[in-house]
Amino acid sequence: MGLIGWLPDLLHFDLVNIRHAHSHLMFFGWAVPFPLYILLKRLVNRAGTPGHSILWMRHSLSAGLVLGILAFPAFLVYGYKPVTIAGASLPLSVILSGLVMITWYTFAWGYFNARNLLQGELSQPWFDGALILLVASSLGAWGVAVVQAVDPSNQLFMKGLTHFFLATFTEGWVVLSVLAIAITELPLKSRDWLLSADFSLGCIAIGAPLTFALGISETMLSPVLLIGARAGSFLAALGLLITLFAFFRSGTWKMKLWGWAMGMLALKGLLQLSASVYPSLFWLSDHGLRILYLHLLLLGGFTLALIGWWHNRTNLPDVYFSITAGSVLSVLISLILPTSFWPTLWSGFWIFYALIIAALLPPLAVLLEWMSIPRSERYPTD
Repeated sequence: MGLIGWLPDLLHFDLVNIRHAHSHLMFFGWAVPFPLYILLKRLVNRAGTPGHSILWMRHSLSAGLVLGILAFPAFLVYGYKPVTIAGASLPLSVILSGLVMITWYTFAWGYFNARNLLQGELSQPWFDGALILLVASSLGAWGVAVVQAVDPSNQLFMKGLTHFFLATFTEGWVVLSVLAIAITELPLKSRDWLLSADFSLGCIAIGAPLTFALGISETMLSPVLLIGARAGSFLAALGLLITLFAFFRSGTWKMKLWGWAMGMLALKGLLQLSASVYPSLFWLSDHGLRILYLHLLLLGGFTLALIGWWHNRTNLPDVYFSITAGSVLSVLISLILPTSFWPTLWSGFWIFYALIIAALLPPLAVLLEWMSIPRSERYPTD
């Protein structure tokens, strides 16, 4: 709305700050807490009586969610700029982000003390790998702060560390956490795997951090970095597609509304595989294509998987989930308009209006689903 002047004067924030607030709320308030919530519930169900480690995880999850929500207005109003509080100049958004990441560490510490409760489950190594990459991604964020203090003019290090965080988080944590949850929900047998589950997990875990260079301008990349990024992209896509193929062979993707998420993840994997071999001049400088790709993963595969997980624990008719899935599909279709896939001849200012209308649909659909169930059923107990 800000791009076309639809925001009232009170809300005319810097567009860069809006983007940072949007992405950090997605990461801190949704893409981390919900998978951790599902993992915690699984451990509680296996443990019966919550022990010290599980209580520690529960408090860490609550603190991380609260801090993540508080970070939203800080990024929206100030961005990364310092704020004067009691005479001191403090980078409020950076401080809140750091505290959020500390809650990730404490949750991971509690999990690795309680992980024996999942002994023998196929999902255990996937949750292990997801949490390791979540912690590893945070090192990139800490590194940005260090470079800013030591060598702020080094743009390659700054961008490299920023995109290391983003790549390891999205391609690593997000992908592995949603696959771990899928494996807990949908039964798989060893014969369903084209190759072993460990091979797929390893491909994603190794490849995801290497893809960071794909977010940096090609003019700043050496041939070695670009080759490494292509190799990482190929490995991560291969691991994802092999895992999805296992679900396809088993037929379980048809169960419990998982087909939507599996389809989105498959398309994401195919795009990533194409990017690893296609000439970089086509896609590396196309910002709209990157936005489409990220939303295909975060809004398409990840969000529909987790909303489906929640929907399956209510008594709502499946039509409510279908409405939500349709609204997400509308957003993804609208995001094709600003990319090079859309013919220039058909472009125009109308695209921004189409984007606004489509963007309003998912929150309205989820609100409809949320308000349509009894309050007692809104928080799953199993």
